[in-house]
Amino acid sequence: MTATNTVIRRGTTSSIVLSEKEQSSLHDTPLISMCVAIYNTEKYLRKCLDTIINQTYKNLDIILVDDCSTDGSGRIADEYAKKDNRVKVIHHPENQGFSGARNTGLENATGDYVSFVDSDDYCEPDYIAYLYGIIEQTGSDIALSRHFFTSRFHQQVETDRITTITSEDMLCDIFYNRIHVGVWNLLYKKELLEGKRFRLLSKTGEDMQFNTQLIPGVKSVGVGLRRIYTYNVDNENSATRKPNIEKQALGSIENMDYIKANLSPSSERLDKAVEYQYFTTALYALNHLVMANGGIREHKDFYRYLVNYCKKTAPKTFAMKISKKQMLKSMLVWISPVLAVRLFILWRRKLGIKQRG
Repeated sequence: MTATNTVIRRGTTSSIVLSEKEQSSLHDTPLISMCVAIYNTEKYLRKCLDTIINQTYKNLDIILVDDCSTDGSGRIADEYAKKDNRVKVIHHPENQGFSGARNTGLENATGDYVSFVDSDDYCEPDYIAYLYGIIEQTGSDIALSRHFFTSRFHQQVETDRITTITSEDMLCDIFYNRIHVGVWNLLYKKELLEGKRFRLLSKTGEDMQFNTQLIPGVKSVGVGLRRIYTYNVDNENSATRKPNIEKQALGSIENMDYIKANLSPSSERLDKAVEYQYFTTALYALNHLVMANGGIREHKDFYRYLVNYCKKTAPKTFAMKISKKQMLKSMLVWISPVLAVRLFILWRRKLGIKQRG
């Protein structure tokens, strides 16, 4: 999406006043773009944008992409552009979905580094400063915060530690579910993103698709432990809160097929990690079939495929580098995939854990 077929508004005046010291620091720090895809998050948007414009790191290029919201989200975005001239608002003339909105933000980003924020989530004041500090300290092209808050959990880690890992380490951590696969806990060097986009055909798992096409070309990733981002698990309109067979079940398997076919280069270690992720994705798809009314009845062949695949693959995971908790999960699946999924559903409901998107 280019600027010619969108409506762009950037504030010409600003009610956000920077001190002389802050204005001076703008010349000493790289410009960092923050891309926010917006669709019907009126209830949460002001808090989200307040945490962005009040970042301790001031040299920001803030891009808000309104993907044809039907509530007041677009109007709120325009309000923030009027009071902060770092904010640019792009209104899509047609709904393009989450991936399309993020791609528009990426195509209009002018910073040396790029971050992504979901419009119903919130950032800590030093969200950008912390991630950029990791890049400065490690010399990496990507910075990652391993942990995050949720809207129901807000306890900071006791000790922070900055480390560097290889691209293969990072991919294995993603596929083994050791870190959250989102793009909002990362800061990317802009030049790495040239030619890279979120896949428009992905019905789910856009973040994993994006990261797995990008990370193989990275020499190293800087990693920190501090929680600097709040992931909202209380948005009732979130697609991941409702069973959706077409998107979350069929779509998740299709997305993993795409990732598996396009991941390059590969190795024996990485192949095992991909197989584990395919296993957990099949369980995720089975979860949605079980939760949806009539899901199993209407998709009998897909249901049988998932059950057989999970039962056959579960014992293979015993030889993989997984935790004791993951091992126990695999054992339950080996006994009965459907029983295991029903137990997982009860466990998530009890703890109020949001399913992954």
